[in-house]
Amino acid sequence: MITLITGGAGTGKTSYALNLAEKHAKKAYIATAEVTDGEMGLKIEKHRQERDETYTTYEEPLEIDEALTEAAEENDIIVLDCLTFWINNLLYYKKPAAEYTYRLINALKNAGKPVIIVTNEVSTGVVPADKLTREYVSLTAAANRKIADIADNVILMVAGQPLYVKGER
Repeated sequence: MITLITGGAGTGKTSYALNLAEKHAKKAYIATAEVTDGEMGLKIEKHRQERDETYTTYEEPLEIDEALTEAAEENDIIVLDCLTFWINNLLYYKKPAAEYTYRLINALKNAGKPVIIVTNEVSTGVVPADKLTREYVSLTAAANRKIADIADNVILMVAGQPLYVKGER
């Protein structure tokens, strides 16, 4: 079972993902964000405090397919947070996003465990003015579409409220 949770920044995506995973005993949390400044450090720390001792955290900014495969061996459910930071990391480290997305999709299909993926909905606003941001939006939107295609559930978070776009509660 693959669940994709999308929405704007601060809409409660991570909290909702953790709530969905709550009933499982052994949970994995794959974190893709890296501490780049003080503000990001505080955000990461806030997310750490949301998880209890039933979570094993895998901090992996790039090779999330490998982290997913490893996490699936030892846990009942996996929360992957978040795809948008992962795409940012791929751009920053000059990795081929299409290849990495293909590898992630294969890992998702073979996980054999429920996976909840958190991402941001980045393509609902105006076209960005600069080339790098346009590339980021394009790559993120493409990854979101490909994962939504294989997902059993797609949930759009709006003001903390889940809207099921695909699948059922």
